[in-house]
Amino acid sequence: MNKQENHNTPYPIADAIPKEQLEAEAETLERLAGETFLVRLMAYLKLGGPGFLGAAMTLGAGTVTTAMLSGAQFGYKTLWISWVAMGSGVFMMMAMARFTTKGQILLIREQSKQHGWLIGRVMTALLAIVFVCVVFNFGQVALGTHLIETIAAEMNVNFSQEVNWIAYGLISAVLTLSYGRGGKGVALVEFVMKLGILIMLLSLVACLFVVGIDFTEAVRGFFVPWLPSGRIGVDLFIASYASTASALSWVFFHYAGHAKGWGPRHEPLARVDIFTGLVLPFILIYVVVVSVFAGTLYGSGSLPSTAADLSHALIPLLGDSGAQYAFLAALIAVPITSSVLLGIACGIGMHEAFGWEPDVKSARWKICVLMPQIALIAAWAPSPVFLIVAIAAFLSLTNNIVGWSFYLLLNDKAVLGEHRSRSYGWNFGILTQITFLNCIAIMWVFNRLGFWE
Repeated sequence: MNKQENHNTPYPIADAIPKEQLEAEAETLERLAGETFLVRLMAYLKLGGPGFLGAAMTLGAGTVTTAMLSGAQFGYKTLWISWVAMGSGVFMMMAMARFTTKGQILLIREQSKQHGWLIGRVMTALLAIVFVCVVFNFGQVALGTHLIETIAAEMNVNFSQEVNWIAYGLISAVLTLSYGRGGKGVALVEFVMKLGILIMLLSLVACLFVVGIDFTEAVRGFFVPWLPSGRIGVDLFIASYASTASALSWVFFHYAGHAKGWGPRHEPLARVDIFTGLVLPFILIYVVVVSVFAGTLYGSGSLPSTAADLSHALIPLLGDSGAQYAFLAALIAVPITSSVLLGIACGIGMHEAFGWEPDVKSARWKICVLMPQIALIAAWAPSPVFLIVAIAAFLSLTNNIVGWSFYLLLNDKAVLGEHRSRSYGWNFGILTQITFLNCIAIMWVFNRLGFWE
């Protein structure tokens, strides 16, 4: 029996989207199959969304800070990590698309059923999602409130972190609570995330034009793998990879697809959305951030210990005031977009961990999605860079175990029926990423034991 028939209940936060709208969208996708590549691409860009949400979440304070430090400490040498991490991650994201569209399963519930509550509800929902969302939001708030203060100071306005956290909290809370409120709520959040990514990319490219780039070194760093030595260097490498290959990103993409009401006919859209919304924006922004810092702070000696101080150290080196504002605009989009999505993911993780049916109008849903707002205290005590880096590295242990569980589900006939993976290439790709995660976990343990001092 095809298990799809047993799992055709949409995720509850998509209930407010009219079925007629979902059916019309599916019919549009079928008609697009006969159109040219360019016509299909433009339509997919309009209809997509979860991929951009994944990019906005991945490009948070931790990832951007790691890219800053990589460029400042190692120059262009770590650019290759961006496409290696994302390239191997594509295969797992494709699995998420299959679970959502063809499988029509709710992943963590199915995971708990097949592999036990410890793997599904504890390691995936509570550790890999809820814990990560709450802890990582400290980095977003610390960076965001500092940037608001800095931008205000440039305009001769006193708007310190101890005050502007209220504005930061309100903006992120309103957008977070909007998600799931029917098609318009989902569309609003997706629009803001797409706009945020566009601002990041255009603003950072403008800065790169001012700073300049060593194309020879950049090309070498992008294509030639190089591993940094020393304990700090290894941690930076681990965090760079772990931030793109995380169970949080995998699971969030899956449930974001459910929130849009994706069904079996949406799989081609989901796959294009992975590349255009997640892979390309991430690689471009990561490369530009590393290049900007490689062209300015590389070789300058000791580095700051917080993300805010890193950005503060760069601003005078941009020279032109327009480039300074562009850099600040790009960075302020980073924490705000991530805080919104971390809240939504936290709500999903809490409900899946305890088996609650999500109701976006309920007080329970609102409390769960606002849990990461406890990080607003970071406006007074910004988190050290390497605390975030160390946590990202540690999570590679959890991601490895969760990754194996997802691999088994993808190949389980009892779960996906005829839609299970039958591709050696697909399975090899997922196993490659899990192997990388396993190596990352071993490296992290060895690094804690001082093997690379």
